[in-house]
Amino acid sequence: MRVGTTKREEIMSNARCLHDFLEGQCGVCKPIPLWINKTVYTTKGGQVFHNWPDCAFLAEGQLSAQRRGQQIHPILPINWSEVFYSFGACEWCCALYHLRGKPVHNCYAYVNGKWEPALHIKERFTGYSKREHQVLRPETNEILLLSHEKVSFT
Repeated sequence: MRVGTTKREEIMSNARCLHDFLEGQCGVCKPIPLWINKTVYTTKGGQVFHNWPDCAFLAEGQLSAQRRGQQIHPILPINWSEVFYSFGACEWCCALYHLRGKPVHNCYAYVNGKWEPALHIKERFTGYSKREHQVLRPETNEILLLSHEKVSFT
């Protein structure tokens, strides 16, 4: 027994999952981190994983590789646990994961013909005087991608 632990704590720390890993160490049994999807997407040549197969940053990475004359690899779905500890999480489609407790800003999102309260997560430049905003609808936990005309901070 370790110094400073009770017998119960010692037994609990040696508990194992059905795959015979210590609790919390098994990629199959370990809970998925908040705001990371069970299935994520990556490519053979990539360095990050993506929550969405149609992530704008993933598409840009593919275009960038093509412009440099590199081979374009297919986008592959994979279990989050297989890449979570060896790849980074995409700054765009995993933005909520990256925030981890940092403050988000209140905003209004134009959805279904009306303005409703939302939380602003991140924005990206998409062209001259244009931005795409990622907002969270708190009542549904739905992440929306909206043009700058459909997001208001007033």
